[in-house]
Amino acid sequence: MGISGVFPQSVFTILGFTITNTVVHTWVIVAVLVGLGIWANKRFKVWEPESWQLLIEYLIEYVDNLVKDQCGRSVPEIVPYLTVMITFIAISNLAGLFPLMQAPTRDINTTVALSLVSLLSTQYFGIRRRGVGGWLHSYIEPNPVMLPMNLLGMFSRVLSMALRLFGNVISGEVISAVFFMLVPLLSPIPMNLLGMLTSVLQALVFTVLTLVFILDAMGPEPADDQPVAAT
Repeated sequence: MGISGVFPQSVFTILGFTITNTVVHTWVIVAVLVGLGIWANKRFKVWEPESWQLLIEYLIEYVDNLVKDQCGRSVPEIVPYLTVMITFIAISNLAGLFPLMQAPTRDINTTVALSLVSLLSTQYFGIRRRGVGGWLHSYIEPNPVMLPMNLLGMFSRVLSMALRLFGNVISGEVISAVFFMLVPLLSPIPMNLLGMLTSVLQALVFTVLTLVFILDAMGPEPADDQPVAAT
């Protein structure tokens, strides 16, 4: 893999916008996930579920347990979002193992976009739980002088999450390419297995960080006699 292979390549242009191979591969992954979602939605069974349904239910239960481990309670409204996030990032990381595909997360633009989505979702769930007033007040806690630091910390999360995901994916591909050049017959299988493991772990790390930030934005669970802010 030459150095040019690290950067996204232009494929075609639509209405003056350049479409790169990263965008095309992302479209393919999104189309596959949406298609599978529509297919699975029509085939879910209450009794005697098939293996693929059990796998989906296990993933949802796993994410729900992650939430419970972090805050000690179930937060059903964020479980579907986090399940989609960990699924999309894991598949995007693994896409490079398939012929004619590249991992969209090897492009810094993709990881920045994912980090921005994480940031926006954090604000959304914070407003939904606390209301606009409570959400704005959280930026001056515990003291108004902390406002600049809280804002800086919020945007530093975006940068650190984007660079962490991008760095791990691209470094994994570079290391695999180097090993393949050195030991072409023996390296593909163990390196692919290691790549699969790290790809899933990076998706988990990104999702857990998003979960932590969402729970922080939502604040403590309101008391039973205090109404939750209207959405």
